[in-house]
Amino acid sequence: MLRTDLALEAKEMYHENAGEVTEIDGVRAKTVDKDGLKITTVEILNEKGKQALQKEIGTYITIEMPAFKEYGHLFYKAGSLALKEALHTLLDISSEDSVLVVGLGNRNITPDALGSKVTDKLIVTGHLCALAPEAVKDLGKVSCLAPGVMGLTGMETADIIKQVIPLVRPKAILAIDALAARSMERVSTTVQLSDTGISPGSGIGNTRSALCKETLGIPVIAIGVPMVVDAKTLAYDALQQAGADTKALEISLSDTENLLVTPKDVDRIITHMSNLVAAGINLTLHNLTIEQIYDYVG
Repeated sequence: MLRTDLALEAKEMYHENAGEVTEIDGVRAKTVDKDGLKITTVEILNEKGKQALQKEIGTYITIEMPAFKEYGHLFYKAGSLALKEALHTLLDISSEDSVLVVGLGNRNITPDALGSKVTDKLIVTGHLCALAPEAVKDLGKVSCLAPGVMGLTGMETADIIKQVIPLVRPKAILAIDALAARSMERVSTTVQLSDTGISPGSGIGNTRSALCKETLGIPVIAIGVPMVVDAKTLAYDALQQAGADTKALEISLSDTENLLVTPKDVDRIITHMSNLVAAGINLTLHNLTIEQIYDYVG
């Protein structure tokens, strides 16, 4: 019943259901604290781990920035550098390789606009590498795409990307999307990266064709930020804290299946998080200093 796109939260929920902290067969996890951030790597190693956490086999890196909610700008540097380090862990490319960055979601709906906001702030060089290579010799070869959603385009996002791949010939794809969290505390303070790809719309229970190596033929690194929490999840936690019977939840909230909750200052959150994610990607793909990146991102 409780929904989350975060492998870290899926692991926490497994421990809650088990009644005690136990090792999970097929799952390996470690956490480090760095520059005020909490960075957790969860590796799902086999089918047993996949079944336990209900996540695809692969590596999930979660960067938690609890104070980012109040002091966002103070964590830009630490957060973007942590994102760069995580991307280097998951992304196997050289400086000559082409990378396609795909911003998923609907830019007309604020909590779902993260992907398009990030692509707006990328240093895009794919065309310049062909037209003026000397002018971009210190930059990577980056192209981006914000394909929108099926309700606006009438097309599957995966089909659009498949048509672009032969034109760009990327070594890898970075796919950015908004996610759903189990805890409201992780909304606006958390970034998850994984090498398992992503299913557009999964955060709101409207899953489209998966974007992954199996469907697109090249590695897909997913970057997601939780922007919503399922209403049933919030109600479940409230009932549990009050000592009430959570079994009644399915009946009392039967009409809220598609109700999602997002913070009232979601506009500010989207701006801050898209700046951070864009800076982390730009740092990873271009040979520039963090000061140069921020001059561009603003």
